[in-house]
Amino acid sequence: MRQLHDMKTFFPRDPKTLTREERKKALSSLIFLKEKESGEVKGRTCVNGAPQRQYIRKEDAASPTVATDSVFLTGAIDAFQRRDVAYIYLPGAFLHTLTDEKVIMVVRGELCKLMCLIEPKLYRKYVCKDKKGQPVLYVELYKSLYGLMRSALLFYRKLRKELEDYGMQMNPYDMCVAKKDTKHGQLTVLWHVDDLKISCKSRVEVTKLICYLRNIYGDKMTIKRGGKGKYLGMNFDFSEPGVFQVDLCQYVREIIEGFPEEITKTSPTPHSDSLFTIKEDDSAELLSEDDAMQFHRTTAQLLFLSTRARKDIQTAVSFLTTRVKKPNKDDWRKIRKVLEYLNGTIDLKLRVEVKDLRVMRWFVDAAHMVHWDCKGQTGAAMTMGRGAVLSYSWKQKVNTKSSTETELVGVDDAISNILWSLYFLQEQGCGTKHVIIYQDNKSAI
Repeated sequence: MRQLHDMKTFFPRDPKTLTREERKKALSSLIFLKEKESGEVKGRTCVNGAPQRQYIRKEDAASPTVATDSVFLTGAIDAFQRRDVAYIYLPGAFLHTLTDEKVIMVVRGELCKLMCLIEPKLYRKYVCKDKKGQPVLYVELYKSLYGLMRSALLFYRKLRKELEDYGMQMNPYDMCVAKKDTKHGQLTVLWHVDDLKISCKSRVEVTKLICYLRNIYGDKMTIKRGGKGKYLGMNFDFSEPGVFQVDLCQYVREIIEGFPEEITKTSPTPHSDSLFTIKEDDSAELLSEDDAMQFHRTTAQLLFLSTRARKDIQTAVSFLTTRVKKPNKDDWRKIRKVLEYLNGTIDLKLRVEVKDLRVMRWFVDAAHMVHWDCKGQTGAAMTMGRGAVLSYSWKQKVNTKSSTETELVGVDDAISNILWSLYFLQEQGCGTKHVIIYQDNKSAI
């Protein structure tokens, strides 16, 4: 609350000057407490912006965020070019952003008392009481506050303009990736709201950009530099020359420990040959409501994991995502097998090494009629040396008559990602010219 006052986030309003409609539509203030990994408790005051959905369309409030594929592609480039890497967190990012709409917020109860303790002369004279006898303070927002539907979009526009003023250009294939060519090499920035990752061959260029941002966002900006760091929940490791390593080992432990059944066994594979087998008759015993919710939750956690550091479980997770509506006992055993596999490979890390940025090698394969509705499964992975920089696994959306047609549909499924990655790397100035797609079906070739 002190931060909101010090940064002049809002100013008090006399309730007598507000119309009945303005008081009725006033948004409520909220406060959340979260314990960090360091043990420090972090408090965040925000506004309940849910009522804004009635008059603000989702497409008018959506803000871009960096694509996960962009994070991995730029990470591979950073390792290959031996770049200096910095991770930046901008504290109170939205509080640096002016709002472009009139928003009245109401502060009630204990939060109202806290505001009066912070600056009694300013706030106390505007305090009134509601029907329940609680103290109430009406304020008009001057800055964007967490919870408002358009706060993220307004901050994105602000940060983008600041980077463009610094001389950076946006990558048209990901509007949260920016670059600037300097005499010491390319300077690259990618960001997800207020989390930034900066890289360049020259440590000096990274430092200059950090100083530029510090002049805007203050000395409380969190900066982590060096070979190891954490970005978007993932642990990055560039300490080995030319190698990009990613791990989510602690997250894997949390998934296993959060599962209602104790996972003690280990499995050599994330799934068996019967992964796609489903009981179509009434003999399938559905899970209870509580177990079904747990199944859905664990599947969502595994989906997050599989698109980042643990791509080895993508096929199994791809199937499990098709079963969240009506999971049965068989599905429960299948998700247990994935967890048993993770239990035996908790410390397994994704390891990527680039040998040549000019050539992308894609391996696209498909399994014919493996799903209950006779549809196929597509798998695709891209490497530029060792390890899969990008990889995917999807259920195909159309039925096919033969394995040859299934393979062609598989390539069609992957072609948009293949072309996007090519264009993205070209825009980053990597000089990528060749894309090789490997195919193991002679009829498809």
